[in-house]
Amino acid sequence: MSLIQIILINIGHALVHLLMLLFPVVAALVATSFNENYSTLIMLTTGSWIAFGLGSLPAGLLADRWGKNLLMSVFFIGSGVSCLLVALSQSYTQLALSLLSLGVFSAIYHPVGIAILAEGKPETMGRRLAFNGVWGNLGVAFSTIVAVGLAQLLSWKAAFYVPGVFSIIIGLIWILWVPQKNIVGVSDTRKFSIFLDKGATWLTLFKLVVLFSLIIGFIFNAVIVSLPKLLDEQLNTIGESISLIGFFAFTIYIIAACAQLTVGHLIDRFQIKPIFITISISLLISLIFVIFTTDFFLIISASVMMALVYSTLPISDTLLARNIPSHIRSRAFALIYLISFSASALAIPAISIVHLRGGFTKLYIILIMLTFVLAIAISRLPKQER
Repeated sequence: MSLIQIILINIGHALVHLLMLLFPVVAALVATSFNENYSTLIMLTTGSWIAFGLGSLPAGLLADRWGKNLLMSVFFIGSGVSCLLVALSQSYTQLALSLLSLGVFSAIYHPVGIAILAEGKPETMGRRLAFNGVWGNLGVAFSTIVAVGLAQLLSWKAAFYVPGVFSIIIGLIWILWVPQKNIVGVSDTRKFSIFLDKGATWLTLFKLVVLFSLIIGFIFNAVIVSLPKLLDEQLNTIGESISLIGFFAFTIYIIAACAQLTVGHLIDRFQIKPIFITISISLLISLIFVIFTTDFFLIISASVMMALVYSTLPISDTLLARNIPSHIRSRAFALIYLISFSASALAIPAISIVHLRGGFTKLYIILIMLTFVLAIAISRLPKQER
């Protein structure tokens, strides 16, 4: 795997999250332009997010059949063109279809891009996937800055034109610099995937990763979405400014994203199971602290919580990459991301319902219970030589 390929895949991870979050950020401005209310416009993203989740499975199937590099070209170009179509939309229907198109093409990235990274050296896989995860999280963190900045400087359409053109340019670079042929796994991952538990197979592990993905997907989106409002409610003396709350949230996201690098380094050197269990137990404790703290102690608790949540992300990917046969790896990643994104989607209505009835305390009690289940599930991981 070439350096330019790794760089472009990492840029792609930042792009996919940034592009998917552009419309929610500028929805209020778009509503004014279309003479619609915000609630109506934000509903247009429903199809986009459904496509983003469901589309990962066919994307994985096509990648194993047509080639991962070719599908990455389709992702970059298709996502960029979809952004241009959003900016060019003149009607409610055109806007909805353009956003749907964006979701379809964006669905390609995770099952294909992550599978390409998994083809590299197994001894550095944890760090490689963790570093890629940081890029994705930076895309989330900078989506608001990019969208709002372009919308204020130019117009809401510019928030789609500029990233769209950039995505197309990256796609052209990918086509010119990366061979559009299928990738065949040639690295030796056996020393990373030999089970010491009798009867354990990659299928045993895959079933557990499915459960991990359900729980982590729900927890991840729940804390990501709820954090700004949580800070607004519990920062009693230092959170009176909306911009200040936004700054605190942004800082917490960045700190948390960087925590993945440490975890990636650890899982390349030590067994994953004890590290994973330690993270899950620590996450449970941090969730309890978030419930009972305010002001600066809340910022500290929330930072630790987010760092631990982000730290779980490269672990499941590394488990899959080291143990799933290369010829079905894209499909395995596709199914896992479909499950994870579906669980993430469920977190949104859950936040709305639970917060209305009992505030964030009840929501975080649910997350604590799920984290406890996660720790038990991790304890069922088969033992491995590494």
